[in-house]
Amino acid sequence: MSELTYETVRDWVLSDPLNDGIMSVSTIKRRFRIAHGRAEVFMRRLVADGLVSAVGKPRTILKTNK
Repeated sequence: MSELTYETVRDWVLSDPLNDGIMSVSTIKRRFRIAHGRAEVFMRRLVADGLVSAVGKPRTILKTNK
């Protein structure tokens, strides 16, 4: 299995896969079948890059590819 990259996760998140403008660590975790901690690292970078809103429920996707 190939190594999961931030770019792969980022592109998937920006596609707004659930069509609701919302993203969560759990959604990333389930989609890519990775540990919670690893999904959290990806989410922190998405937030730092200004692509997903900061901690809160729900976290909104701030930029999409649509």
